[in-house]
Amino acid sequence: MAALECDKLIQRDITISDCKEKNSDDCNRSYILYIPTIICNGQNNSPAGDRLPTTLPSVFAIHCFGCSAMTMYTSFAQHANEHNLVLVAPEGIKNSWNARHCCGYALDNQLDDVGFLSHIQSALSNEFTFINPQFTYATGWSNGGFMVMHASELFRGIAPISGFIAGIESELKSGDISGGKPLFIHQGMDDPFVRPTGCCHDPTLPKCCCNIAADTCTDVMDVARNWAVEVNECKNDKTLLNETSYTDTDEGIRCLTSSNCNANTTICTYERSGHFNRPSFDRAFPMANEVVNFFARDACEVNDGRWNSVDKTCSCATEISGPFCLDNVATRDNGSRMPSISQVFVTIIGLIALVLVTYSIKQLSRHAKNRRSDKYAKVPYTDIEIN
Repeated sequence: MAALECDKLIQRDITISDCKEKNSDDCNRSYILYIPTIICNGQNNSPAGDRLPTTLPSVFAIHCFGCSAMTMYTSFAQHANEHNLVLVAPEGIKNSWNARHCCGYALDNQLDDVGFLSHIQSALSNEFTFINPQFTYATGWSNGGFMVMHASELFRGIAPISGFIAGIESELKSGDISGGKPLFIHQGMDDPFVRPTGCCHDPTLPKCCCNIAADTCTDVMDVARNWAVEVNECKNDKTLLNETSYTDTDEGIRCLTSSNCNANTTICTYERSGHFNRPSFDRAFPMANEVVNFFARDACEVNDGRWNSVDKTCSCATEISGPFCLDNVATRDNGSRMPSISQVFVTIIGLIALVLVTYSIKQLSRHAKNRRSDKYAKVPYTDIEIN
């Protein structure tokens, strides 16, 4: 039985078997995996077993152009552990991602980075029973922010940071998905690398870094509004993204949200944070905990759990189990399912009903037999003399 390592950086190298990249070396990929201590019962490692009695959400944290997976691991590992989430930090080829408009080697060579992320999802869900692609979220910074929006069909919810795409993939629009897709977008209003007014070819507008340019420029607020209406079916009126959910005047932070939607849509703007790169991302971006908490709350509420942001716990209904109320029934170590209380109750009622029906059939049968005997008997049984 293999040891399952928790609360530890696990470096993984993979080769994508059905890879179609022009350069075969680009089929060799890597990522960092981090498993929270809750899986190992609070210890650093324990036997994995064939089945584990819980389901945990997972978060993909995707780095910037020129950065590495370690950048995101450093920023999110502790928060993932505190919230009981699995963390995955993929590594881009030559520190880049092909995210439609950005950036570098991956964009120039049109690498299938969406396929790479999907491959990781499938591989991990096949390996670990506590990982389910249905409950996978993603956050990304800069080039990584563009990437999580570009690959958003893979994830239940996303939190792009200093990187956004104006266009919405057709499969994400409200008519094609149910329940919406949570969005928690973050943008520095003084960002010189990814402008809050958008990145495009328009020569009259300020340029973004790294040759990032779409056909037209779309303001980050309009991107959030479009997502709210088209994906999450928020009501398109004066209340749209008009509720202040958080503010810090000293730091120049303001978060706006819409609650009358199929899924949470929130945008946080930062007046004096630039690109969150000074002195480093983990020290400049102040909302890493809130991003993980955003995902944890959403996972908890899938089955109507109640999330406590202070204790970082999810309270479940009687028939639901697991840290995020994602398990309808508990699971034994050998893979058999423990019945829920309602299932036990229904089974007992069924057995009682079966007993009553059986008894009634026997009574009817006995009554019919007596009637047949009376038909052929000349005298009642009590009148027969036994010599």
